Amino acid sequence: MQQSNRFFRSSYPALWLVGLLCAVLLSGCGFKLRGAYQLPEAMQTTRVEAAQPKSDFIRSLKRGLKSSGVRLVDETADNTADNTAVLRVYNEKKSKRIVSLDSNGRAREYTLIYAVSFSVKALTQAFEVPEQTVQIDRDFVFDTEDVLGNSREETKLYQEMEQDIVRLILLRLQSGVAK
Repeated sequence: MQQSNRFFRSSYPALWLVGLLCAVLLSGCGFKLRGAYQLPEAMQTTRVEAAQPKSDFIRSLKRGLKSSGVRLVDETADNTADNTAVLRVYNEKKSKRIVSLDSNGRAREYTLIYAVSFSVKALTQAFEVPEQTVQIDRDFVFDTEDVLGNSREETKLYQEMEQDIVRLILLRLQSGVAK
């Protein structure tokens, strides 16, 4: 017991040194934890309009906006007189395309596609992002032996794609550049 305590006591300085070295190397390469997005001043108060206002995607988008310091106003409120930007989500579309077939002609591999079209218009400030579409594709191998597992995996992939699209939209808004 005494022997093991001596080992740990003598290795503490080495562990601290290794930890400090890792922190310095990570900060030197430009790595930083993902924080809040710095959205344009014109979007500090924003109304989100969507065809499906209660969808999971819209909830995720609103969470992302709130965590970036945006004050969200109710969709039904008339905010044309104040400094309210309007973020419109026109189309949220999930689809899949067959990539390959097995020897029996059944789908073996799919490409899952998630696309969202949006625009932003600030009425009182000169800030506008014209309508554009963000799209993400992911490959998905269909296992004929595990149909239930395939369904779960497809759902999980779509959820991950949803989060990625929210991040991409926030990055585009942060840059203020339409692509």
